[in-house]
Amino acid sequence: MAGGTITRIAGGKLTKEIEGDYTIWTDNYTINSGGKISFTSDKKIIFGTPPPPPPAGHYFVRGWWTDENDKPIKEALIGQRVKFHIQMDKSKVPAGSKIDFTLKDWDGMLNSDDPIPLFSTEKDPKTDTYAKVNELFTDANGKASLSINLTEGLVKFTEDDGGNEIELYFECSYYDKSDKETEKLDLPSEEFNYLIVYEKELLITVLIELPHSAYSIFKKGQFVSAIGLEGHSAMAIGDRYFDYGPNNTPGIYNEKEYDYDFNDDGDKNDDVDLKNPSYMNAPGRPWWGEMVAGRLGIKAEKVKLQQVFDFLKIDWKKTNIYGEVHKIEFYVKESEAKRMLKWWEERYKHLKVYSVFPWTGEQCTTAVKTAIQEGYPFHLGKEINRISDETQRPSGLLSELKKFISSSKQHFNEPATNTIIKPEEKTFVPSP
Repeated sequence: MAGGTITRIAGGKLTKEIEGDYTIWTDNYTINSGGKISFTSDKKIIFGTPPPPPPAGHYFVRGWWTDENDKPIKEALIGQRVKFHIQMDKSKVPAGSKIDFTLKDWDGMLNSDDPIPLFSTEKDPKTDTYAKVNELFTDANGKASLSINLTEGLVKFTEDDGGNEIELYFECSYYDKSDKETEKLDLPSEEFNYLIVYEKELLITVLIELPHSAYSIFKKGQFVSAIGLEGHSAMAIGDRYFDYGPNNTPGIYNEKEYDYDFNDDGDKNDDVDLKNPSYMNAPGRPWWGEMVAGRLGIKAEKVKLQQVFDFLKIDWKKTNIYGEVHKIEFYVKESEAKRMLKWWEERYKHLKVYSVFPWTGEQCTTAVKTAIQEGYPFHLGKEINRISDETQRPSGLLSELKKFISSSKQHFNEPATNTIIKPEEKTFVPSP
C-alpha cells in the first residue's frame, strides 16, 4: 500500500497477530490509547521513508491524480479542473509512444464500470465539433498528462450510482512502434487512489414565523389568523433570499407580467383593474423581501439572507413581525440547490396569484414547500426529505422540516438544525 490515513481507536483490548511481514505505507498513522502503547518484534522495527511501490506493470510505472498545480489529490469537486499523470518506464518506452485511455467510473468489484467520454475544449475547425479525447503521447522522460474539467455531466453518474460520489480511474493501453497493444491495465493501480468526485454543497435556510399564541381559533373573527395567515414561511439558497405573499393594493395589473388570467376571460393579455385583492385572490409579491428591499433601495430579487436577519432585529411595530421565528438549516448538493433556485427565479419573473386556496394559487408556505420539493424529485426507492402535499401552514412546514437530513456528501445524513432566532413578542395584542 501507499498513501492514505489509518486511524485506530480501541475502547478495550486490541490485539493483532501476524505471521510473516507486516508492511504499512501511509501518510498518516494515528493510534489513540488510554494507557501504554508498545511495539515488539523478534527481529527489528524500521521507521523511515517507505520505499516506492512496485511498478504498475511492465511498461507502466504508475498513474496519479493532481490538482492544477500538480499537487497529488484523492478528492475533487464537480466544477474543478484536475490533472491525471502517467509515468512509463522510459528505458522501455521511447518518446512519442501512444497511450490509449478511457475514463471510467468504478462501480465496485461485482459491477461493470461505466465509461465516461472526454471531449476537447476547443472545436475541430474541420468538423466544427468537439472531438473526443482518448490518447496521449509520452515525452522524453516517459511522462504524459491530461487536464480534465469535472463538468456537471458527472452528476448523472453519481445519481446512477445511487450515492453522493463517484470514483474515477483510467483504463490505459500502451502501443509499441508497430502500433500493437502490448500492455493494458487500470491506473491508478490501487483502488484507494481512485479520484473521489462529488458535488459542491449549499446551505438551505428556511425561516418560519409562527402565528402568535394570542390568536385562538375559538375567538370570533380570528379563524384566519389561527390557521396560519399571521405567520410566514421564507427560504434562502446559500445567501440568496426568497419569499412570497399577497399584494393587497388595488390597482391595474398586467396579466402577462404575472402570467395569470385575473379576469377569467381565457387569455393572459389584459390590464386588469383589481379593486379588492385579498388573501383569497391577489397578485403575488415577495413579502418580507419587498419590505427589506424598500428600506435598502434595492430590488427584491437582490435581497440577501443577512439583510433579512438584520430586518428581523427591528422593532416589531415597524416590521409587523411579532410571532416566534424559527431558522431551519440543512445542506444540499449543488444540483438540488439549482433546481430550487430555478423555481424561485421563474416565480419572481412571473409572480402569478397568491391565494390561501391551493386550487387557486400559492401562498408563503406552499411556495417554500414547492421549491424544496423541486430539489428532491420523486424517485422510486430513493425517497429523501419529502414534504407532504397536504402541508399548508407554517407550523406544518416546521414539523416536516424537523425531520429533514442534509443530502450533500460533506454533511450527509446529519439532521437539520432548528433555532429560534426571534422570540414571540409579549406586548402584541390581536385586533378585536
